Amino acid sequence: MEGIISDEDKTIIYFGLESLAGNLLSATMILLVGSLFKHTKSAFLLWLLLFPLRKNSGGYHAATKTRCLFISLIMIITAFVIFTKFKFTLTFYGISAAINGCIIWILAPIDNSSKKFDAIEFNVYQKRSRVILVIECIIIILSLYLGWEVLLKSSSMALFIASVLLLIGRFKKEGDDAIENVKQENN
Repeated sequence: MEGIISDEDKTIIYFGLESLAGNLLSATMILLVGSLFKHTKSAFLLWLLLFPLRKNSGGYHAATKTRCLFISLIMIITAFVIFTKFKFTLTFYGISAAINGCIIWILAPIDNSSKKFDAIEFNVYQKRSRVILVIECIIIILSLYLGWEVLLKSSSMALFIASVLLLIGRFKKEGDDAIENVKQENN
């Protein structure tokens, strides 16, 4: 059996399995929080809507996996509290989606220290995130028009989480860039 998989292939397989485990953990966490809030269907829809948007728009990424899980959990709980425990009008959801959608449209994609974009990657991720955003905005408009409250809340939560993480990512990136510029000036 030795030598069947090359070292390069082992690295790729390991990365793929690690990504799959992270995605499953993320989905499980969202579903558990949704279940605790008695909104399992919303949680499943949230994961379906947030996953592609987050993968392509970028934004804040924690330095460690533990910190990532903690921040993700806080964001998910916050979104569920805001969007399920308070009674909002359909107008609120529409305005919320418009504001968060604008933030995503303007800021996405945002790279980070572990994944820097070159010009081509930036354009690819920007187009992808905008296409996904437009699709999700269409879903929100249809949900508003047809009165699909569960889908409306889930879509609104996805845009809220993505926009907050983009804003945090933008501030962190600007801070990191400023620190790097000071270091270069001192050398």
